[in-house]
Amino acid sequence: MQFTVNLTWRGDTMSKTPGRKPQHSPFKKRQLSSDAKILVTLIKNQPQTKEELFKETKISDSTFHRNISFLKELKIIKCVDGMYALFNFDFIEKTIEAAMTRLLGENGYVNNEWLINEVGKSWPEIKAQTYKVAKKLGFDIEEISNNKTTFMKYQKNIS
Repeated sequence: MQFTVNLTWRGDTMSKTPGRKPQHSPFKKRQLSSDAKILVTLIKNQPQTKEELFKETKISDSTFHRNISFLKELKIIKCVDGMYALFNFDFIEKTIEAAMTRLLGENGYVNNEWLINEVGKSWPEIKAQTYKVAKKLGFDIEEISNNKTTFMKYQKNIS
């Protein structure tokens, strides 16, 4: 029977510890774990597709799916239409903001009927987020009524 002993230096003495490797301090870790890489990437920019997350995090496909399922289970991230984001991210708000910016560029103003068509949700579903985005973008809100319909007109504040 052959027995080998690994000799490792600990301070200024040698210790004989069979089969044990030297312990490394956990505080000397130089890179983030895979799940932390995903979270940091989403904090910087969200929502992101799977391909964008692969490119930014540089993790393998199997590691990505293992971590994504774990983070979804903990309700830290969510996936809507193939886009990943942190759980508190509002996809509708982002969609409204993009639509308002695009429609403003085309027409000089935005009304809620166009937003309903662009976002694909009913007015009650997007009303609160629309006001929030309009305020954030610096829009003036004007209520216009014709004989059957009342709609809102959002125009960029010029002052």
